[in-house]
This record gives sequence, C-alpha cells and structure tokens, in this order.
Amino acid sequence: MDTFYSTVTTLCFTLIGLWWAVLQLRWHEWVNVPARRRTAHSVFLAFLVPGIMSLGAQIAPELPLMWRLVFVAGSIGGIVATFFLARAAAAGGFFLRVGRWLMLLLYVFVLVTALVPDIYRAFGLTGLQGEALWVTILVLLGVMLAWEAVMEPSQHTN
Repeated sequence: MDTFYSTVTTLCFTLIGLWWAVLQLRWHEWVNVPARRRTAHSVFLAFLVPGIMSLGAQIAPELPLMWRLVFVAGSIGGIVATFFLARAAAAGGFFLRVGRWLMLLLYVFVLVTALVPDIYRAFGLTGLQGEALWVTILVLLGVMLAWEAVMEPSQHTN
C-alpha cells in the first residue's frame, strides 16, 4: 500500500501544480465570476484532500490509529468544504453541478471506512485498502471536474 499512497500523493500534488498553471492562464476570466472561483476551489480541493490523506497514510501504516485519524480529518474537511461549494453551485455543466455531490458522498464513504475499517474484511481487504478505493475514485472525479471546468466556454470578450 505504501507504493500506492506514495504514487497518489505525487499525482495529486502534480495535478495541483498543473491546476495552478491553468488558473494563471484563465485568471482574468475567472477572478471576478463567483461561480468560476468556486469551481477553481472545488478542483483544488479535489486534488488537495486525497493528496493529504495519501500523504498521511504513509506516516505509520502499521499503526491504524494514525491513518484513521488522517482520513477522518481529511474526510470531514472534504465534506464541509464540498457541501458549501456544491450548495452554491447552480451553474455549469452536469458534472460541475452533480459531481460535487458525488464527491461529498465519497467523503462520507472515506469517513465511514476510517471509523469502521473492518467493514472490508468480508472482501479480503484491510481498511487502508478500502480507503484506497475511495481515494482513487475521488482523484478520478477531481480530474473530471477539472476537465469540465477548463472546457466550459469562455465568457471573455476581446
């Protein structure tokens, strides 16, 4: 699992760097539009939270309390932030509206897994392996959210 979480950490922080480059290119277009700023924030969190959780999972994977605390804190932060961003999002494409709610649901799954890691035992998985499933889907949704955000038509006029 160490290789998985190390890879996800690297991927997430690389995607944050790429997202910052996108923001530099679209800054003038998005800075004064509240919906666009919320979208930019949503994408940032979609990479930051799984990246931080994956980084924390590497601290002491042999000590379940350590990774469980990291995933509880990350999921609660993700739930709160995503709730407010999703609630305020009325515009945009389908995924910009619905994808945030899906991410919120995944953060709930991360929280439940951190609180009750034995629920995966029936599938032959450890709790940390179960979290890996949710983290993978969170990163996928983050990439999809970023794609839809970038592909939204420009409202900038020359």
